[in-house]
Amino acid sequence: MRKSFLIITAVLFTIFRSGAQVPEWVTTHPVSDDAYIGIGQASLTEDDYMRIATENALSDIASQIATKVESNSFFHQVDVDGHAREMFEDRINSNATAWLEGHELKESHTSGNTYYVYYTLDKKTFRRNAEKKREAAIATGLDYLEKGKAAEKAMNLTQAAVLYGEGLKAVEPWMFMDLIRDGVNIPVELYDSYINVFSGMVITTNAVQVEGEPFKAVSEPIAGCLSKDGNVIPNIRLKAAFTVGSGTVTPPSETDYNGTAEFYITNITSKEDVQEIRITIDDAFLDMLPEVYRELLERQAWPSAKITVVLKSSPASLYLHVENNDLEGIEKQIRSLLANNYFTLTEDPDAAQCFAELSTVLEVGETVSGGNYDLNTCYCSLTLKIYNNYTTDMLLNYSLDRVKVLAPVHKSYESTVAQGIREVMKRVNRELPKMLGKVRITD
Repeated sequence: MRKSFLIITAVLFTIFRSGAQVPEWVTTHPVSDDAYIGIGQASLTEDDYMRIATENALSDIASQIATKVESNSFFHQVDVDGHAREMFEDRINSNATAWLEGHELKESHTSGNTYYVYYTLDKKTFRRNAEKKREAAIATGLDYLEKGKAAEKAMNLTQAAVLYGEGLKAVEPWMFMDLIRDGVNIPVELYDSYINVFSGMVITTNAVQVEGEPFKAVSEPIAGCLSKDGNVIPNIRLKAAFTVGSGTVTPPSETDYNGTAEFYITNITSKEDVQEIRITIDDAFLDMLPEVYRELLERQAWPSAKITVVLKSSPASLYLHVENNDLEGIEKQIRSLLANNYFTLTEDPDAAQCFAELSTVLEVGETVSGGNYDLNTCYCSLTLKIYNNYTTDMLLNYSLDRVKVLAPVHKSYESTVAQGIREVMKRVNRELPKMLGKVRITD
């Protein structure tokens, strides 16, 4: 019994003694007036637990520094939205090692399955190194800002955007600090210049509407003119693309000295009656920008203009079949009337959308006495029927019944036919076009 008691006592003593060996900094975060203190930990099961614990400790220090935002810093001067602010803060934290030169490992501890580290960064050392970094960031940022302004003044706006973006990237680790030189807040100026580089611009077009046909090019060019405050802007690549409907347009083109870029519609691949093309700034240059900053520009209002593309009503194809042809020669005139106004005539009855039947009849009747010579009474009839070749629905049923024609008996039959054709076509040309205009073809 006494032996068992001694064993239990020894075990409890070991446990309490072990617990007493856990450093206070593991459970309670230290505070110091002279140094930033970072505590990090990682599971021993991690392959690189020492590096992970160190990174966590340095992130702890970085968060303490970054939260002490100076009153003249970027975040106090620019009213960035929540998304942009979060993005910049993440970027600052991800560049934490740029600030933390001089950090030291004070102590490490392993307890159970966890590895702990205790890092310090002397505040005087940090301020000394930070001042050097701050000065370097100001100089670099100012250089990008001046080059960007020069590019913008020369109307090379895409290059200006790239320079402003690179400048932001250079100063972003220090945005929580006062980065002012000669009264210019470098990151604030870079940010404002960057997001406003394309603001206030307008694109005007040479046409509001163009007419085209499906699966064909448009012969006339379309063009966009880029300007700002009434001044044209050269050397900017514009692009044109279908936003309603579909088709192909010539590649992006740089604006000339008149601020104008010209495009051709090389094909219309949609059958929509009304389509739309948008002309805007070609954003391919965004690939040259730091990836994290692309969205800042993409969320701004880019200038654009639209051109409406209206499709011509393509004539339906029609096959004309002549059943009876007493008025020989009238077929040619009927074909011409149909082709010039309403249909595309084809010789393939199976491929035609419409099928037409034409019949003409000439009847020679009684002879009547005239003043100088006798006349034959002739009766001319014409029937034209048009069908939907796919549905067999009748689309038009036009007829002239027994139009009376008086022909001298001494004239030849051919002359009588020609006279009959003239009289019939007077009626046809007066009546048929109105009826053809009402024909509607559906699939």
